[in-house]
Amino acid sequence: MIRRADAGFVRMVDGLVVFWVVLWAALAGWVGFSLWELADVGNTLVQSGQTLDSAGQALQRAGDIPLIGDVPEQLGTQVRATGADIIDRGQEALAYGRQLAVLLAVSIGLAPVVPVLLPYLPARLARRREVETVRRLLRDPERRASLDVYLAHRAVDTVPLHRLERLTADPWGDLTHGRVGTLATAELARMGLTGDQRSDRRAGSAPEARGPF
Repeated sequence: MIRRADAGFVRMVDGLVVFWVVLWAALAGWVGFSLWELADVGNTLVQSGQTLDSAGQALQRAGDIPLIGDVPEQLGTQVRATGADIIDRGQEALAYGRQLAVLLAVSIGLAPVVPVLLPYLPARLARRREVETVRRLLRDPERRASLDVYLAHRAVDTVPLHRLERLTADPWGDLTHGRVGTLATAELARMGLTGDQRSDRRAGSAPEARGPF
């Protein structure tokens, strides 16, 4: 459909595709950033565990004081073990949270975009190659006549019938009798190449073709 559409429709589709991609990329970035921030809860747990570990060390050192006994040291060992467990859980929560943020962001960004780009990009690139080929042939005086014939036949297949009727009363008769100029100009206009190039070509010049690609 993209290859046979006129230039205005192609520009509209281009804009919609770009909007769709940017929309989901922004949404994916926002979700990923939000989950990444939530994963910082793991940092809070790690800091809490480190605080408990420091308190446990202090209790263990208190056990070295004469007359106090072994109770503070034993309690400090338990506190440090609890702190180490909290640190481990915090580090796991941080790692898993950030992995989840990345995976969700990638999934949200790609799932709605890939089904659109897979059929669109090949057709869009094929149209670009076709337009570039016509541009090149427009600058080749030896192949202009055959290009006119090709463009005229394409016009009969691609230009809407109501537009063909405004251009010529008998487009198929024009093809039969070699009157291809009007139809070829219509096909150039459909592809987004300026129609005034045809008068330049008849004058023997080779202007730079302009239009979407």
